Amino acid sequence: MKVSAKALAVASALLMSGAVHAQSFGVGYDAGYPQSYVGADAMAWALDLDGADESFDAVGLRLVAGMKLDEYLAVEFHGATGGSDSHYGSDIELDYLVGGYLKGIVPLGSSARLFGLLGYSEVKLTETTAFANYSGRDDDISFGAGAEFDVSDSLAISADATRYLSQAEYDLDAYSVGLRYRF
Repeated sequence: MKVSAKALAVASALLMSGAVHAQSFGVGYDAGYPQSYVGADAMAWALDLDGADESFDAVGLRLVAGMKLDEYLAVEFHGATGGSDSHYGSDIELDYLVGGYLKGIVPLGSSARLFGLLGYSEVKLTETTAFANYSGRDDDISFGAGAEFDVSDSLAISADATRYLSQAEYDLDAYSVGLRYRF
């Protein structure tokens, strides 16, 4: 419950900062903003254990919802699940990943953008061995970077690399490619 409360507090703070930023525009505010978007990605994730030669790697599904507040700033939410990998009799599965992020945007002309993500994530993983099941949640500050390319007025291709967790014992990274639909 404590972990979920942290994630909810961070998501609320991100929403409030976005609302304040959007309201700070006065005369000359572009009528095209705020602009909502949703997306779906193939997400290749890697769980790297400290001191281990191999990592657990799998592919899952990530859903994205966001609101672009202006040309340079957006608020974005990720939800992901799926994928498992086995090594040495141990199977690791991604039960879920949720998080909220501020998205800084650098336009590259009218149809391409670079972006950076900074936010907070909660992840639940399950490890299954021959003897038992272990399930645990962890949360951490997350960061990433990527690019988007428009293919039409309302559709874009997006790709990013994100570090969702960075703990003393392990790191969880993801590499995602997918589509964004703006409305």
